Amino acid sequence: MTDAQTQIGEDLAYLKTLAEEGRGAPVLAGPYMALAGGVFGITSLLAFAIQVGLLPLPAPALGWIWLASGLAFALALPALNRRTRTRPGAASSLNESIGVVWNQAGIAIWVLFVAVMAAGYRTSDWGVFNVFPSIILALYGLCWMAAAHLGRTHWLRRVGVGSFIAAVAVAAVAGGPLLWLAYAVALFALGLAPGLILMRQEGRR
Repeated sequence: MTDAQTQIGEDLAYLKTLAEEGRGAPVLAGPYMALAGGVFGITSLLAFAIQVGLLPLPAPALGWIWLASGLAFALALPALNRRTRTRPGAASSLNESIGVVWNQAGIAIWVLFVAVMAAGYRTSDWGVFNVFPSIILALYGLCWMAAAHLGRTHWLRRVGVGSFIAAVAVAAVAGGPLLWLAYAVALFALGLAPGLILMRQEGRR
């Protein structure tokens, strides 16, 4: 057998291994979504409690709690990344593709946050933030649908559809404290819950 034939055989074996690992790999986005849904869901509940007077904090505290939750999520990411790298299927094309989708969605969320901040400052109308929860839920829907398609995980498609519906439903109660209560429920149901289910399923494949 020539060196070229040997190399071709090794390449084919490598591609076969990647394909088999991709088919059997679990979706590893669970910890990230559980963390995001939990942290920002709790923050949204705090925002609701401040606005209805259950927490005796001044209005500027709203900005500080969202900033604190964003920093907490960012600080937890390195630990989640280390955990993910040790899980079976972490190097599969499935999880690499899903990771790219979620990472770009995360970047989009931060860019949109800065854009909304700029719009609020420019117009002195901070009511523009009322649309931000719907934007995030719509991006959740996009990412869940992508994960469902790539991982052939049909129940995630329902989560994606639910995220799209929630984006509209949350906007319907914008302009008052109910916005943040509805957003918290959506984050728990469409971020935390499916994230925990995915984590439980990691060891079943």
